[in-house]
Amino acid sequence: MGQDVAQKILKEVRDLPPFSAIANRALKLTNDPKSSAIDISRVISYDPAFTARVLRMANSAYYGFARKVTTVSEAIVILGYETLKSVVLALTLQNFYDREIRGYGLEKGELWKHSVGCALASRLIASQVKYPNIEEAFIAGLLHDVGKVILNLFVRDELYQIIEIAGSQGLSFAEAEKKVLGFDHQDIGAKVANKWNFNEKIVEAIQYHHKPDRAKKDAELTAIVHIADFICLSLGLGVGSDGMLYPLKKEALDTLKLDEPEIDNIIFSAYNITEEIEKILA
Repeated sequence: MGQDVAQKILKEVRDLPPFSAIANRALKLTNDPKSSAIDISRVISYDPAFTARVLRMANSAYYGFARKVTTVSEAIVILGYETLKSVVLALTLQNFYDREIRGYGLEKGELWKHSVGCALASRLIASQVKYPNIEEAFIAGLLHDVGKVILNLFVRDELYQIIEIAGSQGLSFAEAEKKVLGFDHQDIGAKVANKWNFNEKIVEAIQYHHKPDRAKKDAELTAIVHIADFICLSLGLGVGSDGMLYPLKKEALDTLKLDEPEIDNIIFSAYNITEEIEKILA
């Protein structure tokens, strides 16, 4: 059943890209070495609401700028192209994520907030452990649960069986998903990210964010997303039916050379993450 259903689900979403025309154009420009801040700001400025969200995110405490950024062109110069790409990606995924995910017991907007929270927490952790590509960590955190959106309708009918098996057999939610469905939200999320042409390290981080010890291409990136996910759930950000059925894996801490007190410090640093998300999405 698993592979047939997985292929059917992927076929259904193949022609449903989450990006608006404006966001697509902006992303293309950020990949063009000949483009300028003025070119990108001109495209983004066609959508005032999008412009406002870009500025709110640029002014988030998680980007740490001492002065307020007031224009898109200024935001682009200060943030840089790579950071701008991750900001644009986050904001263009909002419509895709921002729905009720009843199959996972999440109200409208909860998965979106959890995903943005995990992106910001991944960025925070990546900075602390000196991971070489902070924006890649942001994107992997943002996309880690994309499979839940895809599986939402299908899992709804099987939800109680998954929860019962997880509880009675001491399995994580993803393990119970795999037992009932033949695959889990990590598998589907990785396939979708691959279809959207994200690199193999990001695809791997999505595939193994609950089992970071299985990562081979970039164990650090997967460990960062795993810990960021745990932190967001600990803060009560987007806790659905799977809730706290995902323990913090010691392997992830070992990979990043972090101990429990350091995780506590990171959680403390991220305590205002929900407030920051509310500002960004206001």
